[in-house]
Amino acid sequence: MQKSQTTTGIASLELCLDFTDTVDWRTSDHATDRLQTYADLVNWSQRHGVVDEKESRVLLRSASSQEATGERVLENARVLREAIYRMFSAAAHGNRAGAADVGVLNGHLANALAKMEVQMTDTGYRFGWCTEEAADRMLYPIAKSAADLLTSGDLARVKECANEEEGCGSLFIDSSKSHSRRWCSMESCGNKVKLRTYYARHHQPKK
Repeated sequence: MQKSQTTTGIASLELCLDFTDTVDWRTSDHATDRLQTYADLVNWSQRHGVVDEKESRVLLRSASSQEATGERVLENARVLREAIYRMFSAAAHGNRAGAADVGVLNGHLANALAKMEVQMTDTGYRFGWCTEEAADRMLYPIAKSAADLLTSGDLARVKECANEEEGCGSLFIDSSKSHSRRWCSMESCGNKVKLRTYYARHHQPKK
């Protein structure tokens, strides 16, 4: 039985929000889903420390011979992702999550918690995941991250990017001292909106 955990222990609070960002420009009319295949899901998970390189190879090799399993996990991942997005988008706008979305999360959370265990390390103990190369093991820390964030004091700091005109839709935790962050990043949406506002202000037609 393999032992595995994310690079942040069990899961960071922002992991679930990062997962929703696998849809680019999600509130626009040209949203792009970057999870087109099970391999996309595994590769995203490796980049975010949810699985390591060895686990990634094992999952991809197993999926190559069990295509239906990979497709099922991918569909479940998308359902979980959209439930997470709706819950935290609602929170960002001062609203409560829908009961159906909480139910989706609870289903995944129950599965995840059944795979959680205390693991021994060289310096002590830690929480981790016990798996048997489960094809959906990357969903465990994502579900745990969402549950932790929903029940934490940081929920009030969850925001949705203010670039509504272009339909960014990215979610983030505002950790700024003034709690005034508005953009997913200043380099991307922040600069775009500021330039658009500046142009509109200085290029209005003369009456």
